[in-house]
Amino acid sequence: MTAADATRSRVIRITPAALTRKIEQQLARHRRAADGPAPVILLRAEPQWATEQTLTLTDGTPIRVTTAVSALAVWDHLVGHRTGDAPEPLVVLTDLTDTELGPGVLSDVFRNKVITIEPWSLIADCFGAQRVDPRLAQQRWAGTALIDAMPSTGWPKLSGTVLTRDVALSCLAAARLGLNATDGDAENLDGAALLRWTLRPEATAALTDLPADERAGLQHWLVERTGTSARPVFALIKAGRVGDSLPLGLVCAVLWSDDSADAARAKGRVDQYLNDAAIGDQELVALGRVAEQVVAEMLVESGRDGVHGAAVGLHLRQVLDRAEELVIQLGAQTAAASSPILRSGFDHLVGTVADALHGTLAKPGQLSAPALEAAVDALGRHHLASVQRQRVERARMALRLTRWLVLGDPTPPQGVGEAIDQQVAQWGWVDWALTHVWAGEEAHPVLQAAYRDLYASVAARRRALDEAFAGRLATWTAAGGPLSGPTLVVEKVLERVVAPLIRDAGPPVLLVILDGMSTAVAAELAQDLTDHGLVEFDPLSGADKAAQPRRRGVVAALPTLTTVSRASLLSGKLRNGGQDDERTAFESHPLWAGRPARLFHKGSLHGGAGEVLGSELVQALGDAQTVVAVVINTVDDALDRGRESADASWRLNNLGPLRVLLDHARSAGRAVILTSDHGHVLHRDGTHRSVDAAESGRHRRPGSTPVGAGEVLLSGPRVVADEHRIVALWDPDLRYGPKNAGYHGGAALAEVTIPLLAFLSRGAEVPAGWGALSDQRPAWWEPVTPITPAAPVATIPPAAPPRKGTRRPVPQGQEALDIVLDAPAVPAPAPGLLDALFASEMFEAQQTSTPRRMPKPKIRAALDALLAANNTLPLPVFAQRAGEVPARANGFATTLARILNVDNFEVLQLIDGGQTVRLNVALLRAQFGLPDDVR
Repeated sequence: MTAADATRSRVIRITPAALTRKIEQQLARHRRAADGPAPVILLRAEPQWATEQTLTLTDGTPIRVTTAVSALAVWDHLVGHRTGDAPEPLVVLTDLTDTELGPGVLSDVFRNKVITIEPWSLIADCFGAQRVDPRLAQQRWAGTALIDAMPSTGWPKLSGTVLTRDVALSCLAAARLGLNATDGDAENLDGAALLRWTLRPEATAALTDLPADERAGLQHWLVERTGTSARPVFALIKAGRVGDSLPLGLVCAVLWSDDSADAARAKGRVDQYLNDAAIGDQELVALGRVAEQVVAEMLVESGRDGVHGAAVGLHLRQVLDRAEELVIQLGAQTAAASSPILRSGFDHLVGTVADALHGTLAKPGQLSAPALEAAVDALGRHHLASVQRQRVERARMALRLTRWLVLGDPTPPQGVGEAIDQQVAQWGWVDWALTHVWAGEEAHPVLQAAYRDLYASVAARRRALDEAFAGRLATWTAAGGPLSGPTLVVEKVLERVVAPLIRDAGPPVLLVILDGMSTAVAAELAQDLTDHGLVEFDPLSGADKAAQPRRRGVVAALPTLTTVSRASLLSGKLRNGGQDDERTAFESHPLWAGRPARLFHKGSLHGGAGEVLGSELVQALGDAQTVVAVVINTVDDALDRGRESADASWRLNNLGPLRVLLDHARSAGRAVILTSDHGHVLHRDGTHRSVDAAESGRHRRPGSTPVGAGEVLLSGPRVVADEHRIVALWDPDLRYGPKNAGYHGGAALAEVTIPLLAFLSRGAEVPAGWGALSDQRPAWWEPVTPITPAAPVATIPPAAPPRKGTRRPVPQGQEALDIVLDAPAVPAPAPGLLDALFASEMFEAQQTSTPRRMPKPKIRAALDALLAANNTLPLPVFAQRAGEVPARANGFATTLARILNVDNFEVLQLIDGGQTVRLNVALLRAQFGLPDDVR
């Protein structure tokens, strides 16, 4: 090869982006006369140009581009350009040198020379750098690649003056391989980004189509940059198995954490799978660690709405499917059972839950179920729990029911009032959990059998409670219902709950009647509404001063049908009626003291095309003077037709227009009263009982047929029927009519109990007599301490409690009691901790230094409430527990924070935009020097 040939072989191929940048650089540095002819610029590069003949510089100047392989071709371009009087510069790409062209040609070209391209100078200029990292400049392949791969918009400008090797090659990897597509930033390449890249269909081709020196250079740098996990990836690319990078990584993660003989054999098969590439244990351990990280991130992303979440979910399923295939191919089943991310690991944990549940049910007298607690906890911590939410939630529900069983048989209710209270506070939660357990396990037959056994045990206990309640209900109804006492009946809801808001100039009100809502549905929905930004209150706490604020229940009218109980609710008196009767009675009710009132049923609730709510409803909600009531039939409709979804949950988004209604209510500053007209029981392989006088699926007329098993005779003024007498089914497994998804009309607790929920928007002024609620979940639902069998469940005492252990007097003939005494005192959590706090010198100094000294009893009450609620409370609840006026809740919390937050450490913190108070007990101990053994 001659010297000229060797020089010619070193010319580079130039891209439009690089050419544009180079010409702009030359024209900026070497000005030409404004009135002179457009120049001819000779640029030394490969004389190949397959793109547009005309390019436009960033200042709008057009340039023409052509090529020349000989001096004669260059001369022809010069002559043609001169005679054609072209207005734009001409760029000629040629691999000829100045010597080969001679002075005659060069005298007519820009700068009288062939302009050479110094790759690193051009690259540095494109990045806006002044210098190039010497380590980068030593890699000639990188210079050629950076020019060839330059984007049309140029390389991104640097903030510094030196173009480093990592920055340049990160940008090159982004342009060549698309390695920035997963995280949006080419400088953030790591092992996780590389593994995400392997999921792209074009990944292998993008790498293997590169020139050999560039491919080798990029691979070497990517291993250096992303870590040793990259080496197995490139081995898989070479073997034609790039798509197995993530799945194999998941398998390696469990194999290399297992020292068993089975795992050792499977490791050897992995080496064969990599075509015996020289990949060591360290690289495969790193691959496993990064693979688990990537899949964990994908699990989070797949749960998001939108196209991206759906695409990630598809990739995720493919990865997990392939990983299970590799588990079988490599004989890694034993090791895979311990995986925190593989389906094999999740299925193994499901089996552990099944075994633990069977074991617990086999020992009904045991005091706790530690094995089941641990098994369900482990299942919930598995990464796939986020995409197997229903299965995990059902396991949690089974654990909750087991805790309830561990408490022992509850004392049957002594009166209707007590039964309603307990249905709201305890047994409705049992019904909620039982619904999930009935829905069942999807795939594991052993757990399915365990759920059947658990369901049978819990249902038997619930059935005994329903039987006891039916007897109390019959006695109570025959005696005329609530002659006195705090028991709330459906026809008194408007008078005792809604009307006081109007009488006492409280906030405007929205009454939502969720037809058919049971206490089980309400327990779940209340949590969802709290998450929606509402705060729950007890609207009757002012009238029941002897008791802590609590969620209330209402006794339905009998029979527990919509035409009876809803008509009674909306008219304020026991009656039977349809929608027209309800509307007339509600809108003209004297309780509204002349204010306008509107009732919206299903037909008038929805708007036309493009509207969720009808215009009349929206207008009424916006008028603070109008009392608004809305009936939503979603739950009741589901009892007739069933639900297509296998999900047993009732959430805000499952309930038609409720979410939009609440948004309007919040905007209008309305208090929300959410209640029902009756509850329901669900169909669960129940028995049909044929009778001649059936009036509904759950009640019949008394007749020649005597009252049988599972039935109760109800009579008295509360029974809205002929002669005020019906026979109702109390057994939830019986029905009179055809099979439906659920039923009402009977005398089971779940049918007779109506939940009553009251909400305000966060920060709203609290009406007189309303008490903020803390967490209403029973202790066995999410226990902080181990569950132990308890004494019989006690209920709320009357306002003026008599001597402990006695009963309040009842009217003549009323044998059942509305309320049973002996309610447990509320324990004072961690008194030793607070005693130590108040005795500390630091606390005394902090309290003394505040402008307005806060009394210690008020501080103790506030901290007691926080400690009892696992250190977090809504701001209104926090203030109310401390005896503070709601309007001063924020100021009270701020003042207490000044006392506790020594050196600005946030012992007491307002979170959620100032709507929630949180206590950091660890910081409290540290800042005030409190001993660790003080509780």
